[in-house]
Amino acid sequence: MATIHIKNVGPLKDTGEIALNKLLLIIGKQSSGKSTFMKVLCHCRWVEKTLMVDDDSSAKDYGKDQEFLKSLMTFHRFNSDFFSSESYIKYDGDYITIEQNGDETEAIITRKESFEDRRYNTKLCFIPSERNLISAVKNLDKTYKATDLDVLLNYLLEWDEVKDYYSTKNALRLSVARNIQYYNDGGADFIYLSQNGKKLPVFYASSGVQSALPIEVMINRYSTIVGAKANLSKHDWRHIFDEMKDSNIDQKALTSKANKAYYQSVQFFIEEPEQNLYPMSQKDLLLNVVKHLVAANRNEKARHESMVVMTTHSPYILSVLNELMAEAKLYDKHLENYIEGVDDFVNYDCYMLPDAYSAYYINDNGTFDNLIVPELPMISGIELDGVSDWVEERISKVNEFIYG
Repeated sequence: MATIHIKNVGPLKDTGEIALNKLLLIIGKQSSGKSTFMKVLCHCRWVEKTLMVDDDSSAKDYGKDQEFLKSLMTFHRFNSDFFSSESYIKYDGDYITIEQNGDETEAIITRKESFEDRRYNTKLCFIPSERNLISAVKNLDKTYKATDLDVLLNYLLEWDEVKDYYSTKNALRLSVARNIQYYNDGGADFIYLSQNGKKLPVFYASSGVQSALPIEVMINRYSTIVGAKANLSKHDWRHIFDEMKDSNIDQKALTSKANKAYYQSVQFFIEEPEQNLYPMSQKDLLLNVVKHLVAANRNEKARHESMVVMTTHSPYILSVLNELMAEAKLYDKHLENYIEGVDDFVNYDCYMLPDAYSAYYINDNGTFDNLIVPELPMISGIELDGVSDWVEERISKVNEFIYG
């Protein structure tokens, strides 16, 4: 399993070695480093994808001219204050390793022994906390200016790419509001209100719908592209097919070339999915995300595991994941010894083994605590639900004053 270890980057002091499970949840206070962690991880995954897919000798060499660190800072909008001589990043991926030691050294990138035979293509999708800007600001795609491709501009480009799939004849029903459907008409975003038959520009939708809409659209669309042709340039396609026609190519190399031409998995990085959402809508959105993750991994054309990484402040997100883990434990028990009614109760569309989940809390000192309680298994909510303890203590004191 792939892992990442980060030291002294922004507010992160030492994460320890973090295993990259199918669903990875990061919890912490404001400015604790949740987004920092996810952005560094996403960049490492992107570099790995780039090296696995790109055969062009002119491709960027991330091990020269500090390209790994420079591209990380440019794309994910870090300034130099995030890094120092004490900074350390160790990514042990599926088929490469990346080690960045300090802020003035070159990254050491090593291809693993299985790299040439087993490299593959994957779709990465970063959905930032600023996602509702596409709805809240008119013509943002025309007004947002960036001198370099950064995470926000990339998100806008992906949104333009994915929304065209949802026309009036292929509208998407939202999980957070079952009476609302989304569609794109001539480049403009609309929602259709089934209770009164009216259509409304997304600009006038509620903040919750504006926040959830990009997640729903991108999750729904990109989770289905596993096994589909990858988004490559004509040059890349010609290069792949020319190599595949080589009569001297062996079977392993042929499979490797084919794997690069088609998406083998999808990886989502989602910042605070709960934004502006009522608790029940948070539940519905999360179940929809997990359902599509499971579907991507069950796709018969998938050759590698898809994953979701999320940051959150919401106790409801954590509670829903705990319920899914409890369901998984129940279903496994049911398979061993039949239990009446379980087949109708368990949401099999969201079923993953409990060890597919991982969750971490970022402490005030920038270190990580593993929140998984393995013997149950469940995610501990003690750190996230500290307000309940505060309320209980205060109410107890109030009652002392009133009743003695």
